[in-house]
Amino acid sequence: MTAAWRGARSDAGASSLPSPGVSIGPALVRRFGAFAARLSAAREREEVGRRRALQGEGEEFVGHRPYRMGDDLRHLDWTLLARRGDRPFVRVHRSSSSERWLMALDASASMGVGRPGKLQSAAEAAGAAMALGLRLGNSIALLAPANGAEEIVELRRTSDLQRGLDALRAMVAGASTQSSWVGAGAAQGESSPGSLDRGLDGAGRVLLFSDFLDVDPRWVSTLAGGRRRVHLGQVFAGEEWDPSAASAEGAVWVDPEHPEERWSADAAGSSRYLARLAEFVEGWARLARDHRMTHAVWTSGKEFEDHLPELLR
Repeated sequence: MTAAWRGARSDAGASSLPSPGVSIGPALVRRFGAFAARLSAAREREEVGRRRALQGEGEEFVGHRPYRMGDDLRHLDWTLLARRGDRPFVRVHRSSSSERWLMALDASASMGVGRPGKLQSAAEAAGAAMALGLRLGNSIALLAPANGAEEIVELRRTSDLQRGLDALRAMVAGASTQSSWVGAGAAQGESSPGSLDRGLDGAGRVLLFSDFLDVDPRWVSTLAGGRRRVHLGQVFAGEEWDPSAASAEGAVWVDPEHPEERWSADAAGSSRYLARLAEFVEGWARLARDHRMTHAVWTSGKEFEDHLPELLR
């Protein structure tokens, strides 16, 4: 998993991959909502704990919510309490200078590996992050390669979440259209390849979801700077993390984008493979530390609730 693992090859068809598609059903959408509510409430409590005012110059009133223990009483709506008399509510404001988040997912062939697939896992993390971002009053630009084109889906309010989820559902690993920031274009050192350039304009946060096998770290390092935060979500399939799980017999694991890379599941082969894997992951973790990015790594069978808070910290 050194430079030889970069430079995407798209000759692996989606039909030959174990998990090329994305499925997002009602139960998952409810989990997105619960996750967004929980993390947004936690962030509110942190601000109260640091004695930050929820209302200030340049902020927009967006509605009410029930009073919770610990809320600043300065934001209690006494007029509403006098009129209703049943329970107290606080006024909720949203900053008029809310952030723009850019999210981009890798849909190359290697993202179709695993059961569940890596693309499925990345889409679940992205969906939950979208729900949180919109709930916090941010706008989101989702770069989603699907249906023969690469487009940026703009989401500006919570009611737009469905459009974002539809864009995720349409993604297929190994399809003919790939993310412009993955593969040969980025490996050549372009500062902002393809459609991502438009999405970067004014973005306060950039979230990339990928295995990063075919992404040039030199290009990723150019994304950080100023007040922009960059978050790297790195996902692997179970058989990539443990090649002995690649088949019932545990014989050989093959990267669909690089079929020449064959790894024996015997002790010697696994040892060499795992050493390269550890070196590869540590390289991305080191890049994140050096450029003040956040980095989280997980396997596709893990729940997004377990690793997404670390990524978004």
